Amino acid sequence: MGAWGYAPWDDDSAADWFGELFDEIPLASKVEEALSLDPEECAAEIRAAASLLVMLGRTYVWPIDNIDRHLELAIAQMEKVRAVYEDEPEFSAAVAEEIAILRSRRANAKDAPIIDQPASWGNFWT
Repeated sequence: MGAWGYAPWDDDSAADWFGELFDEIPLASKVEEALSLDPEECAAEIRAAASLLVMLGRTYVWPIDNIDRHLELAIAQMEKVRAVYEDEPEFSAAVAEEIAILRSRRANAKDAPIIDQPASWGNFWT
């Protein structure tokens, strides 16, 4: 089939490469492990793990057998992280932005932007 879009993951060879990468490196399992931590004690670790799903949690990139479960777990845990810091409006807003991206990934929205970084991440992509 070859390429079906313009994003770096919209190609059979690229999707295969991502699949092989995740087979060789246990990143997905490490993310799940961190997302299973207690939000009261490990909010920073949970947010770090969720950030990998913000960046890489797409069909044809993240392992297909795990993506839905990991996105659901990330959303649930990030809601708890946001609650932990509800008295810090800027932090809470940043986490809310990340949750919104995770939700769009869960829905596998076709119109989700290719580069959709949270504003709180500054110039991460540039």
